[in-house]
Amino acid sequence: MAKIIRITAKKDGFRRAGMVHPSTSTDHPIERFTASQIVDLKAEPMLVVQELELPDEPKGAGGKSGGK
Repeated sequence: MAKIIRITAKKDGFRRAGMVHPSTSTDHPIERFTASQIVDLKAEPMLVVQELELPDEPKGAGGKSGGK
């Protein structure tokens, strides 16, 4: 399972941990942030922060993956 951080800003464009957060939910790999940054993000009242585990995608499923 892949761990992610889902962040939603209560005010569009709010800045924390060196980045701008939109008011729409945005998923980030957990490795994007240090442990200290995660603590700070979770403590920030202007952000809604969730740690989630996503199931791994089956290999060879024939689906297209959208790489960034």
